[in-house]
Amino acid sequence: MRPRGIAEYVGAVFALFTVVSGQQQIPQCAAKCLESSLKAQTVCAPTNMTCICTDEPLQKAIQTCVLSSCTVVEALAAQNATETMCGRPVRDITQITPIVSGVSGGLAIMAVLARCIAVGRNFAIDDVHAVLALLSALPMGILEFPMSYDGFGKDIWTIPPEKISRIIMFTWLTEIFYFIALTFAKISFLYFCLRIFPRRALRQRAYILIWVCVAYGLAFTLSCVFNCTPVSYIWHNWDGQHEGTCINFHIFAACHAAVNILLDILVLALPMPELLKLSMSQKNKIYVIMMFSIGIFTTVISIVRLRSLVKFAKSANPTWDSVPTAYWSVLEAFVSIFCVCMPALRRFLAIIFPSCFGSTQGSSRYANYNDMGPDLPNKVSDSARKNSKPSMNSWRKFGLDTGITKTMETHIESRAYAKEDDEVMLVEMGRGLPAVATSRV
Repeated sequence: MRPRGIAEYVGAVFALFTVVSGQQQIPQCAAKCLESSLKAQTVCAPTNMTCICTDEPLQKAIQTCVLSSCTVVEALAAQNATETMCGRPVRDITQITPIVSGVSGGLAIMAVLARCIAVGRNFAIDDVHAVLALLSALPMGILEFPMSYDGFGKDIWTIPPEKISRIIMFTWLTEIFYFIALTFAKISFLYFCLRIFPRRALRQRAYILIWVCVAYGLAFTLSCVFNCTPVSYIWHNWDGQHEGTCINFHIFAACHAAVNILLDILVLALPMPELLKLSMSQKNKIYVIMMFSIGIFTTVISIVRLRSLVKFAKSANPTWDSVPTAYWSVLEAFVSIFCVCMPALRRFLAIIFPSCFGSTQGSSRYANYNDMGPDLPNKVSDSARKNSKPSMNSWRKFGLDTGITKTMETHIESRAYAKEDDEVMLVEMGRGLPAVATSRV
């Protein structure tokens, strides 16, 4: 190349660097890579920005040089400068996870509040675990808002390094709350089954599954907390400037997703044999089917989330590619809570709209039992005694004194529930008994 040509080339490269630096600070190592890559090819002139931005061999050569010559932070800055130089649009989906968190979280809160109102003072252990599930899931949903504010939902090279570390730390915290919330939701459903189904075989399986869920929750929560040594390496290892060790998080997340799906199937299948034995009205059948269909929906979400995890494992742009994993996780947790609150939600709606969600209490066919009051056994016994004398006198009038005395004992068993409880009604129907009162003569 002639001296004049060299001078023109250097001037063009300098002009290019001036343009880039004016829009975005380019690291020195990346500038050298751009210069050497331009010199090594003859396709694109230094002033032809369109050619430089669209020529794939040139872009690959620059990228390879940058990755080998620059730190991670410098490489991201160089990528951002390249995107700016080429006029590529800034991608932004930061609004998705806050919207999903706000809507699904709001529904879960309303469901749990309705459950608490419906049960009143009859607060049981399944209700406690439903509340604990919500208290665990709320921080997960709340953390999605500052994460999005910091740039979660944008390309990683557009985010300042300190915000990247903060996003990763918040992501780690949301994963911990996610594991805890799912565990409490599963245990709440199992205790609900224990409360309404009396059969011994089912109760044994339910207790086994409860302990499996406890072990599952402890194992994955502790593994997530101590994923790296030291713990701070979890949100600092991305820049390559800190020392520490970590387990393979992608394998860990995939294992959790697989175990979670298996547990969902086992938990949802547990009460199915008992439900098939129940004699229910068409309205109650539709309600139960709807409740368990929502439970199946959480399993579907888990499967979709697993697919997003597979994509995330191959990503070099996690703040963009992991957004689907984040909102599917939030949705799974809150929908699980909503699902376990469905029976109590039905009772809550029965209080507000009794004509639409009819109550099993106060039914006209049981009115006579309730009207007779607590002295029912005494009243029936008195009536029986009064009626027995005329009967014996009648036999004597006809000269048929047999000398045989027959005693009839009448028993009345009353089952009155303090409040309308459709779950108890289902159990009674499963036993072949009326829901409110039974009599045995």
